[in-house]
Amino acid sequence: MSHLLARLHRGLILFNGSLAGLAMVLIFLLVAGNAFARYTYGGSITWGEDTAIYLMIYGLMFGMSWAYLQDKHIGFDLIRRLLPPRWVRWQAVAVDLVVLVVGIGLMWSAVEFLASRGGRTSSSTGMPMWLFQASMLIGGGLLSLSALVMAGLRLSNQQDEETSA
Repeated sequence: MSHLLARLHRGLILFNGSLAGLAMVLIFLLVAGNAFARYTYGGSITWGEDTAIYLMIYGLMFGMSWAYLQDKHIGFDLIRRLLPPRWVRWQAVAVDLVVLVVGIGLMWSAVEFLASRGGRTSSSTGMPMWLFQASMLIGGGLLSLSALVMAGLRLSNQQDEETSA
């Protein structure tokens, strides 16, 4: 089971990191192209600014999950340092469970938001707004999945250490 979790963990890191990086590259190209057009042709791409904002939100959602999967997120080290060493893993699992609840809450609020406002169309891009608003749903789902994988890895590592000792 831990081998499957490790493969899923690596796959999620690659998936989220690649899409977060792609979003950053696209934002750069879009903003640079818009600035170039503005100063050379006197006008800019009408949908460029809004699309850069939407890409930033998607990139943030993928980056949030990527950082969590690598334990590169903001943490409460003071609490961790005060705990006895045998409790540190359980504190991390408790944080994983809290993050799971936060991810589910983000998905819940995204569904409600999409239900109330998802039928609109972006005036600048002409695309349905649910394409952009779905970033919260995707981000919450990825964060929840990441928290489950991390908790599973922490718990399986605990079992591995107990059986080897």
